[in-house]
Amino acid sequence: MGLVLATADPGDIIKSAVSDGCAALDERQAKAVLAAYGVAVPEGGGARDENEAVSIARRVGFPVALKAVGPHISHKTERGLVVLGIQDEETVRAAARSLLERAGDPDASLLVERMLHGARELMVGMKRDPLFGPVVVFGIGGVFTEALKDISLGVTPLAQRDIDQMLAGIRSATLLGSFRGMPPVDHAALTAVILAVARIAEDHPAISEIDINPLIVEDATPVAADALMIVDPKPAGGRKATQEPGATSPDLPVPRPDLKPLFAPRSVTVIGASEDPLKWGGSLLHNLIDGGFAGPIYPVNRRGGTLCGLPAFQSVAELPEAPDLALVTLGATQVNAVVEQCGERGIPVALVVAADFSEAGEAGAAAEAQLAQTARTAGVTLIGPNCMGLVATHSRLNAVGFLELRPQAGRLSVVSQSGNIGVQLLSAAERRGIGIDKYVTVGNEASTSALDVIDALCDDPGTGAALVYLEGVDDGRRFVDVMRRTTRQKPVVVLRGGLTEYGRRAAASHTGAMAGAADVFLAAAHQTGCFVRTGPDESLDLALCLTALPLPRGRRVAIMTLGGGWGVLAADELARNDLELALLEPHVLAELDKLLPGYWSRSNPIDLVAEVGPDLAERTLTLLAESEAVDAVVVLGVLRSPSTGWTSDDDARVSAGRGTSVRERFNPAEIAFLECTNALMERTGKPIVNVPLRPLDVAIFPGGAQHDPVILYSPVAAVRALAAMAWYGEYVAAQDDPPPRRRGNEDPR
Repeated sequence: MGLVLATADPGDIIKSAVSDGCAALDERQAKAVLAAYGVAVPEGGGARDENEAVSIARRVGFPVALKAVGPHISHKTERGLVVLGIQDEETVRAAARSLLERAGDPDASLLVERMLHGARELMVGMKRDPLFGPVVVFGIGGVFTEALKDISLGVTPLAQRDIDQMLAGIRSATLLGSFRGMPPVDHAALTAVILAVARIAEDHPAISEIDINPLIVEDATPVAADALMIVDPKPAGGRKATQEPGATSPDLPVPRPDLKPLFAPRSVTVIGASEDPLKWGGSLLHNLIDGGFAGPIYPVNRRGGTLCGLPAFQSVAELPEAPDLALVTLGATQVNAVVEQCGERGIPVALVVAADFSEAGEAGAAAEAQLAQTARTAGVTLIGPNCMGLVATHSRLNAVGFLELRPQAGRLSVVSQSGNIGVQLLSAAERRGIGIDKYVTVGNEASTSALDVIDALCDDPGTGAALVYLEGVDDGRRFVDVMRRTTRQKPVVVLRGGLTEYGRRAAASHTGAMAGAADVFLAAAHQTGCFVRTGPDESLDLALCLTALPLPRGRRVAIMTLGGGWGVLAADELARNDLELALLEPHVLAELDKLLPGYWSRSNPIDLVAEVGPDLAERTLTLLAESEAVDAVVVLGVLRSPSTGWTSDDDARVSAGRGTSVRERFNPAEIAFLECTNALMERTGKPIVNVPLRPLDVAIFPGGAQHDPVILYSPVAAVRALAAMAWYGEYVAAQDDPPPRRRGNEDPR
């Protein structure tokens, strides 16, 4: 392949265009930049008139393509400024005269190139997202690109795995392989094109958009048939669109707040404390006391005296020590002065529950900016405002107003931009027996964001997995950095709101959150190893599985079912999620023949054909879990069924004893089966998910070891959770020098 302007420095080309006030590089210039980065372009060159055009055509050989180009020429095809397949010199001359006349631009010139021959047309592009920075696009090219919209996205910087996922992520990925006698597309060359576009974007911030379309596959090599680069001397950056006064420059590292005093405070003060449980100051104080917080609690109330049996102090200055955490329950107009006083007293963290800030309009936004500035100046880490509080079960800290949240201690931490969503998640966790370590609401994120909390949880030994509710992010690059660092060590599930236009408007109406482009966010999340879900139940289920179960070593799943219908649904869902039905080994089939009637299916799913026996389910599960051909097992219909002796008496017992422990919600046969499940997971390192025959409001059985049996509500939910876990296991394994994966309830300290 010849190179257009091969010796030109791409930086000089771009600087010249910027200094000349051009909105874009012309095609000749754009291809020169691409060629300098190793992208194949057609042989050819630039011509000022018909004679030069003919000379170039002779050199490259017919047929040729002829185009009018220039700093002010765009949409060449629509304007009739492209002539393809020219076979002789006279046609070149006539076309050259016609194109220059039709261009109507004294600065117009001609681009003459050898015609490319290839049936497959791809496209690679780039656009700077205002939050995430350069985003590379790959997909099917040609004139139907916009109609087909068969594309995948990648946020820079791109690793090889990211590019592989982009190539496999389009619906028409089969076109990249051998197709109708055509050889497979050169994978290395196509990867190089994508990397070149990413490098151009990173090296030259003035380039705001790149469009290589079509990228024609000639034989096996992708060649840039057309190219466009948009120039913007002040492009979108990819850090916060706006910076508060005193905030860190977008080009500097983002400071990481110290959240240890928030996660595990030794002492707490409630500023604006009250004995009235119908007030924020009263409900928080009552919940701290009732929850059994072991450290000192210092109520602050201007009247002093005694509140809930504790001595109250008239001001922050009078406190006998500097508590680790201040819960500020006063009105919005009083908060700024109180945060300043916290700094003077040496209190490191202040959580502000007051509303009427940025969610209330311009005046509130100004007050919030001032509050954030005050906190920075005072050296106080600010949580909120407009948040509902936090829970830290291992510290016995319940600092949520008006609600008694008492989840059991566990390894899952929850972060939420919405107080009510967070409460819903914690209430569901408490009801279903899911263990929680920490719960933090961040409100308006005036100073400390949900990403800051996730970043801190990455290094928190008590957190095995994180579940975060997001309505938007205002710093896409930080999202990428934080998630990439965190997911190498522990999984993160994002419950995401604001992905649609309706949702974005709703989010802005109550939090002012910047939602960002949904497709770019989803691409960034996938690329950085975190899960995105849109429903609270599915999010909580997946987060639970990631904390309680071992990761599968592969995608081979055995389905053990009490009836055929559920096995069919589960098998269908396996196929939809790129999981495999494990092929049963001969010795496993032989052992199952001894256990089951002669008419059983002798295949996976393993239908127990409604057989009931004291140890049938346990023996069958043991065979499957111990098989070398199985990576995970789904058990359908054993719990809450005749196979474990469940009766109406058990229904009555559980119904009458809602306040009993989780273990007491099962009968002895179920407990034995679940203990067998737990022992198998410990011994084999394989995840086993149970789905009961009848509804069961328990999601986890306390196994008392490294892993805990998980109980989900449907075959579909079980398979989707396993598919996500398999994907995460592959993601972690693909990282360079992956850190140890911590699972279960062990204390990593």
